[in-house]
Amino acid sequence: MNKSDSEIIAGLLTEEGLYSELADPNLADILIFNSCAIRENAENRVFNRMQEFNHKRKKKSSNQIIVLAGCIPQYEKENILKKYPFINLIIGPNTFEFLPQLLSQVNSQSALHLAEKKNTNFVSKTILRTSNDQAWIPIMYGCDNFCSYCIVPYTRGREASRKKEDIFKEIEQLKDTKYSKIMLLGQNVNSYGKNLYDNYDFADLITDIQKLDHIRTIDFLTSHPKDMTSKLILTLANNSKVGREIHFPLQAGDDEILKAMNRHYTYAQYKALVEEIRKHIPNAYISTDLIVGFPGETEEQFQNSIKAVKELSFYRVISSAYSPRKGTVAASMPNQIDKEEKHRRLLLLQGTISKFAFAQKK
Repeated sequence: MNKSDSEIIAGLLTEEGLYSELADPNLADILIFNSCAIRENAENRVFNRMQEFNHKRKKKSSNQIIVLAGCIPQYEKENILKKYPFINLIIGPNTFEFLPQLLSQVNSQSALHLAEKKNTNFVSKTILRTSNDQAWIPIMYGCDNFCSYCIVPYTRGREASRKKEDIFKEIEQLKDTKYSKIMLLGQNVNSYGKNLYDNYDFADLITDIQKLDHIRTIDFLTSHPKDMTSKLILTLANNSKVGREIHFPLQAGDDEILKAMNRHYTYAQYKALVEEIRKHIPNAYISTDLIVGFPGETEEQFQNSIKAVKELSFYRVISSAYSPRKGTVAASMPNQIDKEEKHRRLLLLQGTISKFAFAQKK
């Protein structure tokens, strides 16, 4: 989603010859850091990079403008201005369509521009796409799930689906381009259409997109297990244009931890969905996310995640150690696990993944 946002931002700034993109950031008049707040390491990296360029700017007495965009502004808000007063403009993920206007107003005073909800009616005229042949197409923004470890509902706001007409308008723009593959994006694409349509959902959207002759492959990220329906599974099974890798985050293999994470399913329910997918789509490549070291996770509970990797033979597993995010429920939970133990568990999990994942691929 952040990469898609960056392409839209670049398109907004380069359309009508406003600005041009440079390969060397040291030569740029404007530097835009499109940030992610999902983990502490990502947050630290962006601030370190901004401070590095601010140091260069002062050394050269440069007027280079530094902009912080994306999720960190929505998460930290006014705290950023106090900690990093050298940033010229701070803009959240729900308001980047105003960036050209705001840049024209930049002065010596730092400015903060945020919105709690995305304007889903905004359709970008120009998107500066960077991939070889796959176009990212956001179909919804925000999230309503409030997993106890996750900052996304606080940074991107509540769930809001784009009108299907706007989605098809964007896909129509790909005609006669090299982009015959699309990746439909959302924090939870399975809930597309809620609060917008009474009887049109993600399965219906997939069905309509597959009718378009200029689209050869349809992929999507990300699916929440609690909203994976039999209707959607059968739609994917009966649509040859849909890619066969289905990213389907488990997050933990233990029911008590899943409940503490506020995931709204049990391991048995998740396993049953995996079996249903493989029944109807035998060549499906199921990938997942797993978090180790969640607050209060015992060794036995951690071993249940190890067992899940061995049992379900995932195609790909994205693993991470739990990263506390200020403002989330999990950050204030008791029995936080120390970094050394989280690192030990992560290494054990990754060792298991290297032996048992990819077992489906032939």
